[in-house]
Amino acid sequence: MAKAQEAPLRAYKSYSKRMSDHVALALVVYTLMLIFVVTPTIESSGTSIFPYFVLVLFVAAVIPLCRNLERRWQALSASAGAEGGLETQYVADRLKLWSAAIAIPAVLAVLFTVF
Repeated sequence: MAKAQEAPLRAYKSYSKRMSDHVALALVVYTLMLIFVVTPTIESSGTSIFPYFVLVLFVAAVIPLCRNLERRWQALSASAGAEGGLETQYVADRLKLWSAAIAIPAVLAVLFTVF
């Protein structure tokens, strides 16, 4: 019975909150990919702190972009009363977010491997 009552509540979650959830999860995936894919490709001699410093810089560079995306969706949700017509924008932004979260670390790993 509890599951039947929870299902409708999920259906009414606003686009802003759903995008915020995607941003948070994409940041976690992005950071994990940086740790496990990019950091091993960064050449360093001995026990250098350089790879970890680069990791922090890459995460810090992406956080403002993600925050801007969240703010955009907060504004869109506030301006669209019944939230009609936002579905295509939501899908497009979600696709861009996840593409970037996966592609950026992959490209960085290739660049650090080649150069």
